[in-house]
Amino acid sequence: MKDNTKLLVVSSAAALAVGAGLWYYTPMLAWDRWLELFLLLILLIMFQYRGIGVSRYIKLSLSVSIYLMTIFVYGTGESMWFAVLSNIIFGILAGQEGIKIYLNILQRSLSSLLIGLVYTYLQHNAGQLVLPQSFPAMLSCAVLYTFINLLLVSIFTLLMDPNSLLGLRNAFKPGIWLNSLLFGYIGVIFAAFVTAWQLPGLLAFGMFLIGVSEIMRYSLRLVAEQQRRIQAEQELIVDSKTNVYNYRFLSEWLDQESSTPVTMLFIDIDDFKLFNDMYGHDYGDYVLWTVAQTIRSSVREKDYVVRFGGEEFVVILPHTSRGRGVAIAERIQAKLADLSDAGLKRNLTVSIGIASYPEDAEDRMELLRRADMAMYKAKSLGKNQCCTSG
Repeated sequence: MKDNTKLLVVSSAAALAVGAGLWYYTPMLAWDRWLELFLLLILLIMFQYRGIGVSRYIKLSLSVSIYLMTIFVYGTGESMWFAVLSNIIFGILAGQEGIKIYLNILQRSLSSLLIGLVYTYLQHNAGQLVLPQSFPAMLSCAVLYTFINLLLVSIFTLLMDPNSLLGLRNAFKPGIWLNSLLFGYIGVIFAAFVTAWQLPGLLAFGMFLIGVSEIMRYSLRLVAEQQRRIQAEQELIVDSKTNVYNYRFLSEWLDQESSTPVTMLFIDIDDFKLFNDMYGHDYGDYVLWTVAQTIRSSVREKDYVVRFGGEEFVVILPHTSRGRGVAIAERIQAKLADLSDAGLKRNLTVSIGIASYPEDAEDRMELLRRADMAMYKAKSLGKNQCCTSG
């Protein structure tokens, strides 16, 4: 209820600002250019349909170019009315909820109002473009529009769903910023075309933008499909309990031929069965996750941490000597000892076997066997030990 109150207050303030802007600018609308404005409205709705969702909350489209061009060439009021009409029409046709249509109208029309005010300040007369003198003001407004628009999206989304903060982080990724800035720059070029050639310029550049939007939609779909495939492949080789690689990944790595020097650690949690028997399987899963993350934090980004199965882990250390491997193994044991002192229900120790290629093995499969044998040797010495192969 509290969040709904905040949304009501913020949206009401935005609605008052938008209403005041429409009241002030409506008498100045360029009715003598009604055909151009009508064509732009159709183009705007078309681009909204062709928008590509890059996350649950963010959608990219060339509509940004239309809003900015309208401010530069026709005026602030025209852009604000475009925001109202296009979002109502698109929202009804797309079956959007009333609250979403309302907030989309506020977001776009308020962005147009704020940028129109800034452009008027910089240009002294929005809607009367003078080339090339107007380019600095237009480019500045294109950058500012990107920031304001993404900021308003974030504010309204957070007020509607406070749990959306993590998803909204995508709005501030460099790729989205660059695309939004590119669309703003296209709006600047579009404005120059319409100023120079009026209706013919609008028609020619409008057709060009339709082609661009189709290419953009196709390209972004390919990227989205590629990302889905990568995610699906990652899910196949990542252990769900520990968030490190699983045996399938290790099996594929073992099948690859390579002459790259590598050191392998074979790690077994000492007396892991006692954690399950004494504290339950949920706590046992927590211990597995804790060990996996401790190992992960002890090695380099390019190293591989694998859950071999049960309570056993394998660490692959490319371009690492045996001596360096021993140092890493001892670091892992020291970190686990610190965790035990910090409040685990019982001491958590591991036995680690270390083997290196090509010193200890002729191929990767033999390297795994050597590291496994070294781990059992460490177990026989009293656990919580490190042993090298040979």
